[in-house]
Amino acid sequence: MKVKTLVVLLIILAVLAVIGVATLNRKGPEQGKKVLGTFLMKDLPANDIAALDIRGKGGEAVHLRKVAGRWVVQERFGYPADFSRLSDLVHKLMNAKVGRTFQASQDALKRLQLLDPEQGNAKDEEKGTRVTFQDSKGKTLAQLVMGKVMKGGQGGMYPEGQYLKLNDRPNIFLVDKAFEGLEKSPSGWLKKDLIDVKAADVREISCVAADGKNVVYAFKRPEEGKDLEPVTLPPGRKLRKSGLNELAGALSSLNIEDVADPGLDLQSMGLNPSAKLEYRLFNGIVYDLYPGKKCKGSDKCYLRVEVGYEKPADVTQAPKGKIQKKKEDPAQEAKSLNQKIGHWTYIIPQWKHDAFVTDLGSLLEKESKKKP
Repeated sequence: MKVKTLVVLLIILAVLAVIGVATLNRKGPEQGKKVLGTFLMKDLPANDIAALDIRGKGGEAVHLRKVAGRWVVQERFGYPADFSRLSDLVHKLMNAKVGRTFQASQDALKRLQLLDPEQGNAKDEEKGTRVTFQDSKGKTLAQLVMGKVMKGGQGGMYPEGQYLKLNDRPNIFLVDKAFEGLEKSPSGWLKKDLIDVKAADVREISCVAADGKNVVYAFKRPEEGKDLEPVTLPPGRKLRKSGLNELAGALSSLNIEDVADPGLDLQSMGLNPSAKLEYRLFNGIVYDLYPGKKCKGSDKCYLRVEVGYEKPADVTQAPKGKIQKKKEDPAQEAKSLNQKIGHWTYIIPQWKHDAFVTDLGSLLEKESKKKP
């Protein structure tokens, strides 16, 4: 082969090599550009999700399971989970758009807090929060690690996105949603709303002492729309209206903080024996509440609830021929409520626990020290 021909071939090979390298270098960014602005997890089969596991870097973990058509918190003895919180998480993930993507090098994973929370040789500041979705057969539908939150705005205080790493993708993604408020404790996933009864719907309130015999106090409305009045008061004593109003509204927006272990001894929680507060509603539903011993500071405030029904004596039938709007049967409502909440011991906020007064003196004005 002539020298001139060999030189030409070498030049051609060099040009082809340069073109090849340039093509390879362009291929990655071009593929990345196609991903930008798209939904990262649009293919997540939301209807197939039957289990959700969340694990944080500090050993925190929560397992939610779908049992008999309802979601429960496994670490809380199968207590109902807050489905709206779960639904919001799935919806938010499915609507998260990619703003940036790049290769997941080890340095990047550490810097952006995307290492698995159970990776033993990693520092806590390098770990993220692992989220796993499974179907009813235990098959993993999706698994990801949520990492560092990207903040911006004035002073860099506002979350504008978050770095994510999907277990089946080699890249890191920056999405336009932030999940920094993702709850990693079991109590945070409980269905917190317990009872919500307006004060105006309460017809009578009474308190029976822990001995089950002595009536501590009793209040009754003469009719619907009127104020609660004491059935009897000690001579010369006056009712403290603000205290009574607080007692009457104690069932309004009654939310729990946690649920107690069903295996705990009731006596240790101050629930055996316990005074009983009885709230009778105009529709016949009766709430019996058993507050535990007084709590303060780091003490847990316990409460048990039973729901029953007694048909009011003054309930009148609708006139014949008059069509009334059908309402839920209060007797059935009470039965259903008691099945849901009657066998649990709840931990409630101290300020709510304090509202369930079990001594009459707290509802009365202070005695005047002046002599007549």
